[in-house]
Amino acid sequence: MRINIAIKLYIGFLVVICLNTFFFSIVSRMDYVNTITRILKRQNEVKNYLLRLKTLHRVQGPSVISFERVGRSESADNFREVNKKIVNLFDTIQLKIDSIEELETLLITGKHNLQFQHSSDTLNKAINDISLHNSLYSNMFDSIVHAKFSYVPAKKKNVWHDVLNNADKNLTSILDSTEIFIDNQANIRIKEIENRVYNTIKITIYLIAGITVFSLFFGLFFSRQITKSLRRLKESASTIGKGNFNTDPSGYPNDETGDLATAFFEMSIDLKNTQEELIKSKRLAAIGEVVASVNHEINNPLMIISGNAQFLEMTLKGYPEEIKERVRTIIEETERISRVTKKLREIKNPVIEDYTSSGEQMINLDKSSA
Repeated sequence: MRINIAIKLYIGFLVVICLNTFFFSIVSRMDYVNTITRILKRQNEVKNYLLRLKTLHRVQGPSVISFERVGRSESADNFREVNKKIVNLFDTIQLKIDSIEELETLLITGKHNLQFQHSSDTLNKAINDISLHNSLYSNMFDSIVHAKFSYVPAKKKNVWHDVLNNADKNLTSILDSTEIFIDNQANIRIKEIENRVYNTIKITIYLIAGITVFSLFFGLFFSRQITKSLRRLKESASTIGKGNFNTDPSGYPNDETGDLATAFFEMSIDLKNTQEELIKSKRLAAIGEVVASVNHEINNPLMIISGNAQFLEMTLKGYPEEIKERVRTIIEETERISRVTKKLREIKNPVIEDYTSSGEQMINLDKSSA
């Protein structure tokens, strides 16, 4: 199966991107921590409002005492004015508790750790109890103020005072317990945040280490595959440069590097063929030079010998037949030599054959000029 270098790189980078995506999914778990932080912020605001409410309630105490001892209407008016502020403060506290409930609902919906996720229920119950006792406290004070200006049995007044004092104690107790509850919740949630942050940091370190190790191994393996092929090509080029064209084109990867190796070895084959043609051309040129020398050095004396032999043949009338036969033999041999030199000039493709059993070779003139 052919896999290009670009595809290999793409797959490697895709794996790294997937690991980074996983990393971001881990980091996204910090949304839980952000939500918890917002809940803590809202709880702290509720605590501050409760402290403000406690302060306002404490201001009411002197007004009650002042009215009971002196009967000043200003004390009653001051009590009612402070109570209005307390009632308005209840609405603000309720809004904060509702926002806490929404944030806790997000945590539950997000399938996070559900431990300590229901503080809004306790706070709602506490604020309702505080509102109930404050209303009872206010109503009892209004009853006491009304009884100041009308006849009410002492027994009934004592009951009102007991209810007023119990409402005051219960109100103070609930405020204190709610503050303690908020502080406990804050400590628990801070510990939960610390655990979440620690786990996220640990996973992040493992993930970054995994990405780093994968990138190192992938880069090392990929670079070694490429450089190994390039080193083989370099060694093959050095071998070809020394005149040895018998190199092994196998063993290269099926990608662009393999294409380069194939083109390289095809080039070496073409170079080998070109070299053989060049050697053949040089050989033919050398033979041509030899033929020219032979024609010049042999044909000229041969013409003189042939001419003299023919002259002797014409002047040997009356001479013995043996002498005439020898002269004709000279003429035939000169013609034979002339035919040989002619074949030398017609050599197109030299054919080398063994001349003797000892390994000596010669050119076959009949086949070379065919």
